[in-house]
Amino acid sequence: MSMPLEIINSTDYIITGEISYMTVFCSNHYFFVKPHTIWNSEKRGICPVIEVSATVRTPRGTFVAKPFVSIGTSHSLFEVIQTRENVFKVVRMRHAKNESAVLKTYNHTFLEQI
Repeated sequence: MSMPLEIINSTDYIITGEISYMTVFCSNHYFFVKPHTIWNSEKRGICPVIEVSATVRTPRGTFVAKPFVSIGTSHSLFEVIQTRENVFKVVRMRHAKNESAVLKTYNHTFLEQI
């Protein structure tokens, strides 16, 4: 039995996105996640994930995050993180959600000092 899918938004912005599955028998899921919250889907079944894509809406515009791409994974926990100013990506989480999101957030002040 598979785990429900979770998308963690570790950014300060609203994200939307799509989860694509390996087979035509599994329909794609679309998600909307507010800043620093989690989206859950109970409808995954046994479908292998091949891509998780996200779009991030910021005051400076809309940016496409680098997607998570796989040949088909049963992994169920993904996170959208900010790596630099206006640069985002979707990553596969390896740890429990309690240990995750806050550590990977973009620090505006630190990068602006460089």
